[in-house]
Amino acid sequence: MCVRKHCAEIDEAARNRMELIVPELAKRNGVTEKLKAENQMGWVRQMNACKAQAEAIVKFELIYD
Repeated sequence: MCVRKHCAEIDEAARNRMELIVPELAKRNGVTEKLKAENQMGWVRQMNACKAQAEAIVKFELIYD
């Protein structure tokens, strides 16, 4: 398998996992549309934290494991 194809497959898998993990983490942490309407900066901070946590999970699952 060529390296470029392998990298594309890993990238796609990582994106798919992120799409699943981020909303789940947001739900667990109470990051809601109500919060977004009431406190946009707080919502952004919490979503960024969820994204960072999801990236760490994906890196562990797909790269280091």
